[in-house]
Amino acid sequence: MQSPQPLQSPTDDNTTQLAQLQQAIDAHMAGRLDEAAAIYEAVLEDDPIQPVALHYYGIWLHQAGHHDEAVEKLMLSCALESDNAGWQNDLGNVLFALGRMEDAEQAYADALAITPQDHTIWNNLGATQLQLQKTAEATDAFRRALDIDADFVPALLHLGSIFDAAGDKMQASHYQCRAYVLPPLEGKSKEMLGISFYFLGRLPEAAEAYRAWLAEEPDNPVAAHMLAACSQADVPERASDRYIEFHFDRYADTFESNLLESLGYRGPRLIGEGLGLVAQPARQFEAIDIGCGTGLCGHYMAPFSHRITGVDLAAKMLAKAAATGHYGQLEKAEIGDYLSRNPSSCDLVTAADTMIYFGDLAGVFRNVAGALRRDGYFIFTVEAVTPQDAAPSGFCLHASGRYRHSRDYVHLHLKNNGMEVVHDSEQVLREEIRQSVAGMLFVAKRTEQAAA
Repeated sequence: MQSPQPLQSPTDDNTTQLAQLQQAIDAHMAGRLDEAAAIYEAVLEDDPIQPVALHYYGIWLHQAGHHDEAVEKLMLSCALESDNAGWQNDLGNVLFALGRMEDAEQAYADALAITPQDHTIWNNLGATQLQLQKTAEATDAFRRALDIDADFVPALLHLGSIFDAAGDKMQASHYQCRAYVLPPLEGKSKEMLGISFYFLGRLPEAAEAYRAWLAEEPDNPVAAHMLAACSQADVPERASDRYIEFHFDRYADTFESNLLESLGYRGPRLIGEGLGLVAQPARQFEAIDIGCGTGLCGHYMAPFSHRITGVDLAAKMLAKAAATGHYGQLEKAEIGDYLSRNPSSCDLVTAADTMIYFGDLAGVFRNVAGALRRDGYFIFTVEAVTPQDAAPSGFCLHASGRYRHSRDYVHLHLKNNGMEVVHDSEQVLREEIRQSVAGMLFVAKRTEQAAA
């Protein structure tokens, strides 16, 4: 029940009765239930329709397991004081607990007709409508609660659950993140706070969360990388090897489901489209898939390749790639190091969402060109710089932790390394925060000697 307000006595006639009821309510709230019941019963014996006694005795009866009598008393008290929204809400709570959802829905609706600005009652109505499988009405009720109090955690969590059940992971995450970042923050994961603040577009707070995480774990490469991404301070020219290995080993088991099911990831399919632009599938290429991850590109490369080597820093990702059966060889190595040790060794290099972990592309493009035989192809994706990004050098580290590049920058470094652009096109790489992530697909051909 709601905490009652102190009872006021407008006249001398009922002063004693109201004082008794205040004593009963105080005892009730303090857990002295027998004392409270005795007073309620005594008042009702003198005045069987005393509304305050009826209401709180009804709550006592419910707590004591006398549910039918409890509902009768509560309904009578609400009828006697038809403008008391709190009592209608109490009636709704009892009916909800008894599984009488349609009656509870009506009680909450009656309460809201009196006080439409009570966010707790909107939340109670929504919870009841969920039980009645009225999902659209419940969603509206929870949103009404948040219109009144944007930080009301129960409504946020209810909406998160509704959208999660509907398969809308982005909307679900929005509400879950809003709930997660609310105080108290003690004991909450610094990483999840950083992710949640980023998801909500609150980058200074995201940076502060990563800064606190790094203070606790000074050697943590993920904390360091994400602090740079969200603060834009001390931005590295590429993600560190430790970051890539640590980050992807952690998520190897859920990597594919998150990308394909939640984010609509298109990178491997785009690699397949690029291959279709330059050749017919005849298993003609000796190929290297750099940053191969779990091997999602292997399916698209296999019809064009008689041998595929996959290269990645994350051992757990490589284990997943091995299970695909598409790779003749898998190497745990930094891709630039591997390519530089295998000059003129292949006809095709692919990189789906690998360049997003490199800011400066000069070095990696030089290594790709060195590994390609003349007339070999380099097919890859990049995330695209948007008008909102500050990228005077042609690339930037986005707050997501991924690098973005401009078309002119990519063209320049391909040309500088003896590769001619055969195709480039704007593409959607994935979805994030309910927005399409803009990218580009490039197909380049090695025509000249790579730069020294």
